Amino acid sequence: MSGIRAIAVPEGSLLARFGGPGDYRDAFAREVAGDVSLEQFIERFYCSLAFRPERVVLGLMGRGASNADARKLARGEAGAIAVWQVVERSGTEILLHSPDTGTASWLAVTPAPSGTTLLFGSWVGNVVNSG
Repeated sequence: MSGIRAIAVPEGSLLARFGGPGDYRDAFAREVAGDVSLEQFIERFYCSLAFRPERVVLGLMGRGASNADARKLARGEAGAIAVWQVVERSGTEILLHSPDTGTASWLAVTPAPSGTTLLFGSWVGNVVNSG
């Protein structure tokens, strides 16, 4: 299994289709062993130790996201978590947008020869190019 690597934003993905052509987008991938569903990825991502500091900050802002909230989002029982609202979801991708911050988050899964490739990325709108 490989570590996290930067990749081109996949053509046709929810992330690629969101926003305007000049907006900032990034994407990353990590292969893991076994079959991982989008539901499992969403829950593990938002319940992870790595996401905990962000959850603490969001809680201080009154926009908390509990493990129960993450599980509801993962199962498709909620249309939002903390500051992010689901824009679109398929069986393999989810795109969440935060209108207050002008950012979006994207998670996706795809089969890999030895397991699953976890894909994740972000979008930032209204970026002014100063160059």
